Amino acid sequence: MNDNNGAGPPPVKILRPESTVTSEKFLRDKLISASSIFADLLRPTYGPKGLDKMLYKSNGESTITNDGAKIVSELMVKHPAAKSFVSLGESQESAAGDGVTGCILFAGALMHEAGLLINKGLHPLVIIDGFREACDIAVKKFDEVSSVYSDQELYNVAKTALTGKVTENVSDRIASLAIIALEQIQKTTICQSENFFMTKSSNNTPMSVELIRGYILEKKLHLDSTPKELTNCKVALINSELGFKDLVRDAEIEINSPEELSGFIYHEEQEVEAVSKKLTNLDISAVFTTGDINKNILHDLLSKNIFVLGGLESIDLENIALATGATICPRVIDLSPDELGNIGTIQTTTVSKNGEFIQRIKIDDCDSTKLITFDIGGPDDLIVEETIRSIHDSIKSVCLAVNTKHVLRGGGNPHSLASIEVMRSADAKDGRERLGMEAFSRALETIPATLAANAGKSSLDTVIELRSRLKDDCVDLGVDKNGEISSITEAKEPTFSLKNSISSATETVIGLLRVDQLISSRGD
Repeated sequence: MNDNNGAGPPPVKILRPESTVTSEKFLRDKLISASSIFADLLRPTYGPKGLDKMLYKSNGESTITNDGAKIVSELMVKHPAAKSFVSLGESQESAAGDGVTGCILFAGALMHEAGLLINKGLHPLVIIDGFREACDIAVKKFDEVSSVYSDQELYNVAKTALTGKVTENVSDRIASLAIIALEQIQKTTICQSENFFMTKSSNNTPMSVELIRGYILEKKLHLDSTPKELTNCKVALINSELGFKDLVRDAEIEINSPEELSGFIYHEEQEVEAVSKKLTNLDISAVFTTGDINKNILHDLLSKNIFVLGGLESIDLENIALATGATICPRVIDLSPDELGNIGTIQTTTVSKNGEFIQRIKIDDCDSTKLITFDIGGPDDLIVEETIRSIHDSIKSVCLAVNTKHVLRGGGNPHSLASIEVMRSADAKDGRERLGMEAFSRALETIPATLAANAGKSSLDTVIELRSRLKDDCVDLGVDKNGEISSITEAKEPTFSLKNSISSATETVIGLLRVDQLISSRGD
């Protein structure tokens, strides 16, 4: 018999009691709310007048920054929509190195606009169709209004990435150094951000930035007799021990007579002498190796005023190879003159770090270097770390501009022009997807609106005036650093960065809008 009082068969449960299922409107409300909250968290940091966030980590360390990528990476979010936005920020940082905050602001605005349409009864798939079509129109507009960069515009790209950050007061000098570094790398290889390295200097002067045509590493020297300064050096790079390789397993050698012992010792001495002689005959001045160095070889090379350093990490050896043009050799016996590199100067200084003294080895003045190092100092680690992040963004933007050839104006100019173009296209549509296109157009205007609001101006008045004046063929207008509408001549950004930002944000929002159920095994 059925024991539930004639009410039909009991419900079938396929999930654990602690699992929860959130569906339809309530789910979308949660996703949209979480997206808006995440975007609002970054909104005050955007633009040249953006404010900073103080991040207090679980290990007791603190950071002060307005860099969107840094803030996103430090947030310990648990909401699915917020996690999607974190992934969006990481994707933009990886692809372009800058523009993370603007990307997330646009995605948040797009989610908000989608929420308004859903509340009016529009189906999410119709909104998605409108968003996709509008995104294509916006990207084409960016290509239309972009221009091939000039030397001055490349400098402006570097300077724009430094604006609104701790480096703003010295942005002219750092942007000039970035261009000098770029030109040096272009002489030897294709410009990539991986060809630039950042180190913390012991110099306590605020905003101290020195350009090194080479590499800097910190490590204890083996002996005090190691040369402290050398010039015009030939260098060898060895990816193994300098001497006898340590055995993986224990081994015993049975010696039955004094003659056998003498022969064994003699053979070992001959091997050591062969290694030293091989390096000496190559007329080298420096040797770097990842393995240990036999003490007899070490003493012999140092007695001939050869700089010797072992126990390096593989990444250090690879960076030295980029700087010097040397080829990393697995064995000394296979080393040839063609595999040697050249160093202009090697300088060694002693610095205090974490309560102990170590040596700072500066490899500089390498004529054919494929690696430029920015040696950055400051009064405290917080400022130095923020300076490093700013220079990294500047270098990444400049490399992107050089490799993709095209740049756009800043100040929300391309966003407003694309917004006008999308709205014009939407007016020609007669289906419901036009509502999605109009929403996309409004979302694009969140960028100039935020620039104006963070500068203390009315975002609504600014957007309306900018839209009106751009329609009158004043195509170079945007929001300047004071929140006023003016001709944008100095603020520049790579076209690829903005195209990637808008496309990635659109796809992230579309992915969230396609979700109709959230199944949580945690019950939250």
